[in-house]
Amino acid sequence: MPPSQSEPEAGEKARASAVSEKVSGAQTIARAVSLLRAIARGSSGGRRLKDLAAALGLPQPTVHRILRALVQEGLVAQDSSHGLYRIGPLAFEFGLASTWQSELIGICRPHTARLAAVSGDTAYLSLRSGVDTVCLDRAEGNYPIRAVTIEVGGRLPLGVGTGGVALLAALDDDEINQVLSATVRDLQFHNGLTEAEVRARISETRQNGLADINDKPVSGVRGIGIAVPAHDGRPFLALALAAISERIPDRRVPELRALLDDTARAISTALEGRGTVRLDGVPRKPLVQTEQAAGARGVTPVAARQTRIWKRKSP
Repeated sequence: MPPSQSEPEAGEKARASAVSEKVSGAQTIARAVSLLRAIARGSSGGRRLKDLAAALGLPQPTVHRILRALVQEGLVAQDSSHGLYRIGPLAFEFGLASTWQSELIGICRPHTARLAAVSGDTAYLSLRSGVDTVCLDRAEGNYPIRAVTIEVGGRLPLGVGTGGVALLAALDDDEINQVLSATVRDLQFHNGLTEAEVRARISETRQNGLADINDKPVSGVRGIGIAVPAHDGRPFLALALAAISERIPDRRVPELRALLDDTARAISTALEGRGTVRLDGVPRKPLVQTEQAAGARGVTPVAARQTRIWKRKSP
């Protein structure tokens, strides 16, 4: 018979087992959250299992097990005819229980609407979410052709959209490197965007105080944007104006820049005193730690949800 374990040895094994279970549980949660993010980055119709597995850098059976659990809980829904996965009804219900997003949009909406009305163009309000930006709100001006580059609720990697470039340029260099290391695989699917181009955008934005993007990620569309000043020094909101390129010639940029600056200051003032919690969900530890642990980002073109480059308003 093998010798019985001493009490210290048994205690060490029990502690090691507890630590292992804790790490495994945390890893599973991190993978599930990263999987939900990957689904949300896709088109509204959903994403395939193989694409989600590639997005996380995990084997398909592992991703399938997590998806099954999320589907059972209602956080993910599967299209029975095509097998695609999309965000489920429980996620929407959780969103209804979180009031700060609605409050934030409500505070900003009059200013975003005025920006669109005065400029005549499409105004976007974006929120930083880790290594992504989320479109919180959109207001349309009266110009008959409007630029619809992203829907409300749509996600883009930081550095792709105009607002995302403005937010990325506001970070320090180490944090920029972390973000780009997590998003580099996605960039090519946004009209062939490269890391070098994103870094050039950051440099130009810092030099000019304004993000100015033409043709990428959406051909034929120009966007200009700025980060909304934050009282703790870390911007988490961005404003942008977008229109067909002919609508924003260089001579018009100073006028639009002044409108953006005025609107950003108004929003910053309106939010002053409400900063008891960060609204961007950016963790205090390194922002891409969870993303890197879960694996590489998606390799499926996210631009599928941006196919409506512009459309004519009804008379």
